[in-house]
Amino acid sequence: MTIIGLKELRQNASEIAERAQKGERFTVVKRTKPVFTIIPPQEDDSELNEWLDEYINKNRELLESLADK
Repeated sequence: MTIIGLKELRQNASEIAERAQKGERFTVVKRTKPVFTIIPPQEDDSELNEWLDEYINKNRELLESLADK
């Protein structure tokens, strides 16, 4: 597990997201105290899948208009 500060997370969010997607875990600290952990999603994460389905259905028009661009 990699330890990073909030400032580093803000500055490198895209890179950290890509690394987490590949399986790396991060503990984010604020003033040397752990605040939260970033972990890759589980393949069978039903809660995440439900949220994603709900988000897509709620924002279908917007997503389709972005896809057309």
